[in-house]
Amino acid sequence: MTENIAYTISLSEPVQTTVERLTEELKKLGFGVLSNIDVQRILKEKIGADVGDYVILDVCSPKHAKQALDAHREVGLALPCKICVYSEKGATKISLYRPTEALKPLGFSDLDTLANEVELSLRTAVDAISTKR
Repeated sequence: MTENIAYTISLSEPVQTTVERLTEELKKLGFGVLSNIDVQRILKEKIGADVGDYVILDVCSPKHAKQALDAHREVGLALPCKICVYSEKGATKISLYRPTEALKPLGFSDLDTLANEVELSLRTAVDAISTKR
């Protein structure tokens, strides 16, 4: 199921290092991290659960967000873009919720080109992490 809605890669470096490197790559492409949600810490504090390293990044390109919002105010339901960085079975995973998929339920087909452009940029940032060591 997630193959269609997510773009996911595996790495061997720690989650926090991956988050830092990904944040830098995103910045180079005009994206900022609006929030860095430490799910592991929150769940440990709130319910005593240990889910392992798990971070959710809310990322945004102001230029692209403005274009989308100018076209459809309701597009905010799919903003900002989500990227999860987590540990699983000894590996670190980066999983991007594909903007092209996030917009489908809203039915704004006029934003397809914009969603593709944003997705390509986000995938470029994710891929840069796997190739630069």
